[in-house]
Amino acid sequence: MLTHLKLENFKIWRSTGPMRLAPLTLLLGINSSGKSSLIQSLLLIRQTVKGDDPNLDLNFGNPDLGDSVTLGQFRDVLCRHGAATEVVPATQIGIEFRWSETGAPQQSSLFSARYQKGPAGSAELSYLRLGKDEAGFTVTRSKPDVYRLTVATQKRPLGQSAYFRPERSFAFSPSTLNKLGADADAIRDAGPDLLAELGRIIYLGPVRRLAQRDYVWSGRMPAHIGDDGAKAIDVLIASGVARDAAIRRGRAPPDEAKLFDQAIHWLKTMDLADGLRVRSLGSSARYELLIEQNGEASNIKDVGVGVSQVLPVIVAALFARPGHIVIVEEPESHLHPLAQRQLAELFATVSRERNVQFIVETHSEHLFRRMQTLIAQKSLSPDRTAMYFVEREGKEAKLRPLEIDVVGRIRNWPQNFFGDTLGETRTQTELAIQHAKELRAKESHVPD
Repeated sequence: MLTHLKLENFKIWRSTGPMRLAPLTLLLGINSSGKSSLIQSLLLIRQTVKGDDPNLDLNFGNPDLGDSVTLGQFRDVLCRHGAATEVVPATQIGIEFRWSETGAPQQSSLFSARYQKGPAGSAELSYLRLGKDEAGFTVTRSKPDVYRLTVATQKRPLGQSAYFRPERSFAFSPSTLNKLGADADAIRDAGPDLLAELGRIIYLGPVRRLAQRDYVWSGRMPAHIGDDGAKAIDVLIASGVARDAAIRRGRAPPDEAKLFDQAIHWLKTMDLADGLRVRSLGSSARYELLIEQNGEASNIKDVGVGVSQVLPVIVAALFARPGHIVIVEEPESHLHPLAQRQLAELFATVSRERNVQFIVETHSEHLFRRMQTLIAQKSLSPDRTAMYFVEREGKEAKLRPLEIDVVGRIRNWPQNFFGDTLGETRTQTELAIQHAKELRAKESHVPD
């Protein structure tokens, strides 16, 4: 689980300050305020460490390769109005986060990196601290392509060398580890641990794949659903086929079949469908997904777009295994208010019962209000949630942690959080009174 995030001079952020990440974290705020940049920083490091180019310190992304984020060049990511802090110069980008299997701070690992401008618009690692507090390593750039390495809690560096430049900002080559000898034992697991943690992220962007009339299925359960949810229906088909096969044979459904029934449950809860059905098209590898509603079954292509947009969200939550991190932007897209409310139930239930972390960027007042109610009902504890309002102060983004009490009330409610609701109600009341007066005056002048 990710427990902490801090950005310095990253896009619109001069500094986020230390940001606590909880099992269920909500990011709220106006458009273009910086919410998505918080998520992009994590995806940027993920695609860097999972990449195949050891010479890229930061992989800013290539749209032709299907990368999660495409951020341009260093100058596009460096905050135009950046400011120096105690440790990060105004000309450098800082990205820092912690993670812990249990969520306990004393068992957490740290990734803290700073980057400067490199050749041809690239980023060059300036500083990296990686690993648990009593283990791991620190590297500091001393001159081009040469780094000073300090192992674990040793005060004196081992030396400086071009061999001490981490590949993809996180790991050393096997030859470098061999050169370190016994000192390699303290740092050997730091890189793989980071790679494993970032590999647990399931990301679902705000623009999800539209429904197709039929799908070509490989015959196996997909390993991932894709950033746009392209493989979410394949997951449902795999689960539905396994479920139907178990029913035909009179056997207990396997674990992979349970997802299909759970998806039906949440669609019913959201009042979007009564059921789902998978149908093969002849003897081909093509299948269609049918949505059952009011006694009729329709192809998913022929129902409202809200169903096709929310199914990847439901599948992402149910597909996640314990310890996974689901990051989703605008899950409420094209949904009516009841369904938006039930998204809060979905996230809270899966997080609590299956130890899955959710980081959710949303504009939905209905989702947020339901989260408050869940806290008041004690279905969700305040210490398992973190809610942030992101706002603009001139050219700078500001992060406001929302203070939530045990009954779900916000102590530091931002002005016009979801628009001027009270003002709208007051205006409507004043106009209703005025309308009533006009009617009475008109009726009093009606001749006998």
